Amino acid sequence: MRLLRVELTRFRARGAVRWTALGLLVVTMLLVFVAFTQARPMPAEEQAQMRALFEDQVDLWEAEGDEWVADCEERQAEDPASDYGCDQMAAPSWEDWVGQTPTFATTGQEQVSALPFAGVAFALLVGASFVAAEISTGAMGLWLTFEPRRSRVYWSKAAAAAIGALPVVLATFLLGVAGIYAVYAAFGRVGDTDATWTTLAHVAGRTLAAAALVALAGAALGAILRHTAAAIGVVAVWFLVVESLVVPQVQPELQRWLLRDNLGAWIFGGSEYAVPVCSITEQGQVCEYVQREITQTQGGLVLLGAVAALTVLAVVLFRRRDVS
Repeated sequence: MRLLRVELTRFRARGAVRWTALGLLVVTMLLVFVAFTQARPMPAEEQAQMRALFEDQVDLWEAEGDEWVADCEERQAEDPASDYGCDQMAAPSWEDWVGQTPTFATTGQEQVSALPFAGVAFALLVGASFVAAEISTGAMGLWLTFEPRRSRVYWSKAAAAAIGALPVVLATFLLGVAGIYAVYAAFGRVGDTDATWTTLAHVAGRTLAAAALVALAGAALGAILRHTAAAIGVVAVWFLVVESLVVPQVQPELQRWLLRDNLGAWIFGGSEYAVPVCSITEQGQVCEYVQREITQTQGGLVLLGAVAALTVLAVVLFRRRDVS
């Protein structure tokens, strides 16, 4: 416990942690601003222009709608194998014309759903920098002269990164949710939130658990690669190239095991990914995308397994490798 308290103090004192926390705050405020642009009503002049266009379309339908439907039904009769959607032809409605009114309970959740990923990214960065910076600068070697038991040193640093990141992650999540809600409430567009707050409470709890695990993974990457820039580079290549480009194109079925999708499944109670299913028809090869599900349980287990594997490797290397 003494080592952990010392490491927590050092963690809070690091400039890199403070600057990264500030970056997370900026991202949170940007999401609130995005919510503002989504929630604010359309200016009166634009509404008047859209209303005029809508009324023109209504007049056009009243004048020629019957003829359009008759022509459609005639083409349908000539080509019964096709579906021209004649039964769906109807007069334009104002709701369809302007779209669904954005509310906190609907559109606002799109901005809220980005907050957990921002918090997890923060935990990864501070976990990696907290360990890697001390190794690359030689401070770790000096510290080991005071506490030579390497396992205790590693675990105290990893635990400090996991624990120290949580207050920032929680604070920015709550701030982001409050800001996004306030924006929609200011315009009277809250919507039905009966189940929203319970869902958000569960998301917050799972986000904290994910942030703690990811901070441990960051600390492990810092110990393995020994440079913050190298750890960030490996993470960027993995998520931007391997998970976003290579796997979906080369082997789509492997998306089931990707860290990004499993992290989302854990935080949000499940996720989906698309897999192309192709068949040979008279027109040639026809492909359609089928949605596959990743459960919350699988997401948590995959995340836990990945962190455990990285941590074991980091501990072994930290105990055996020269860190001076």
